[in-house]
Amino acid sequence: MPAFTGRITDLRARGPILQASIAVAAAAEKALTDAGQPVPAPVQVTALIDTGATGSAISKGTAQQLGLQPVGVIPVSTPSSAKVPMSLFAIRFLLPNSLIFETTAIEAQLQGQGIDALIGRDVLSQAVLVYIGYANEFTLAI
Repeated sequence: MPAFTGRITDLRARGPILQASIAVAAAAEKALTDAGQPVPAPVQVTALIDTGATGSAISKGTAQQLGLQPVGVIPVSTPSSAKVPMSLFAIRFLLPNSLIFETTAIEAQLQGQGIDALIGRDVLSQAVLVYIGYANEFTLAI
């Protein structure tokens, strides 16, 4: 079972953050390869595992950087607004220790928060998350 354990100074204040990459989804990579087109390099990000987020999110501009086109639209509720329709993008999260998750993500204003992506319950539904607060440690496994 692939797993990643992170140790964060003051996990309570900072949250379970990790260095990851965001790549085009496997189907898009295959289509590009089959068409003889280059596959965009994964984008390096700082990601926060967010058990309060129904779905995952990537920072504004990441979809454009990867050449992604929307695969759908979803109504999103935020603490400061009513439901807002947002585009969904098919992505792959490439996490440490070969943890790979295919999912969809919205683009959100994450700048100024020290993160570039949110890993939401869409990913966590495929994994095991162990949060050991007193040890400032968390483990994500599949």
